Amino acid sequence: MASKIRIVAITEFLTNVKRKEFIILTFLLPLILVMSMVIPVFFMQTISHEKETLGVVDETGIVLPILKERYTDYVIEEIVNADEARRLLDNNSISSYIIIPRDFLKIGRASYYSKVQLSSFSSANMNLERILSDIIIESLLEDKGVSKETINKVKNPITMERITVTKKGDEIETPFSFVGNYLLPLFLFMSIMNAGGYLLNGIIEEKENKVVEVLLSTISPTELLSGKIVGLGGLGILQVGIWITGVVIITSFLKIPLVSLEKGILIMILFILGYLFYSSIFAMIGSISTSTRDSQQISALVSFIVFIPLLLFFGIVQNPNMTFIRLLGMIPPFIPTIMIMRILLSEVSLIDIIISMIILSLSVIISAKAASKIFKIGILMHGQKPSFNEVLRWVRG
Repeated sequence: MASKIRIVAITEFLTNVKRKEFIILTFLLPLILVMSMVIPVFFMQTISHEKETLGVVDETGIVLPILKERYTDYVIEEIVNADEARRLLDNNSISSYIIIPRDFLKIGRASYYSKVQLSSFSSANMNLERILSDIIIESLLEDKGVSKETINKVKNPITMERITVTKKGDEIETPFSFVGNYLLPLFLFMSIMNAGGYLLNGIIEEKENKVVEVLLSTISPTELLSGKIVGLGGLGILQVGIWITGVVIITSFLKIPLVSLEKGILIMILFILGYLFYSSIFAMIGSISTSTRDSQQISALVSFIVFIPLLLFFGIVQNPNMTFIRLLGMIPPFIPTIMIMRILLSEVSLIDIIISMIILSLSVIISAKAASKIFKIGILMHGQKPSFNEVLRWVRG
């Protein structure tokens, strides 16, 4: 039995590792994800405001010289009045303009005009507001006889260091850790879904071209399914290994601390258990589906459910140990992703880790047994899709 499982596992591994989809996902997708974060920042800081002109109607006679000195997001152009500014905006001679009224330093109110919707939420506009706020603060404090040194301290009162205290009492500065804390669960999720997708598509293809009937003449359904899961699990581990190697190289270059060995082991255990659980689910979907299109509709729903924890990432970052997150991390479809994020973000209590591992392990056993029973019958069915009650009878039988 072991030899047959090994043969199927090796065949599945070698067949899928050569797929163009696997190579693209493994090497190009991480690069695309990183670039999708870097390019918008670069675009916002440089390209989006290149050669744009901000008109300034300064009725105070004080603000404009300071803006020219400090504000670099736009080219500053002095305009004599509001009517002239509107004319230039209508003619596209300037991209936007701001009117600073005579009593601006007292009431702190100015008006910004632009043809672009939501332009006031851009980083350039926020910088403009910050500089104008600084000008008012400086003016008010100078009127009270406060020194420039004190004014500068008021504008920049603190410098905050982000330091994580580990269980061993070590203090680790983590300025970029939130990026890794999001990307690692995302990469693991993609790897699990990728391997599960290969399993699902493989089962459907073998059902449609009747290859499975030939295979089952020499190997049992349980051996066939086990070999597929083991082989594609190895594919997932290879993919994660490549990604982790890349992460190690990048973090070493940027001098960003990696997770501890203990956390790394826990994450890999959760990854393996998560893969076994999800692969069983995908095996069930493939066994009861009659076509690739039919299976994709069901698997898309499963993928969305599994992706939910990643949508909650910024809430989890705020408080990874809140009661709601802890309870959500005890529900089988969410356990791998939620617990990985919690382990990366904080020191998770031992009881939470043990309970989640037990629940996930039991879920793997139950789902694997159910998948095996459904696979034995469903893999040979063609044409009409079985009803929910029929599937339940297969599982009970």
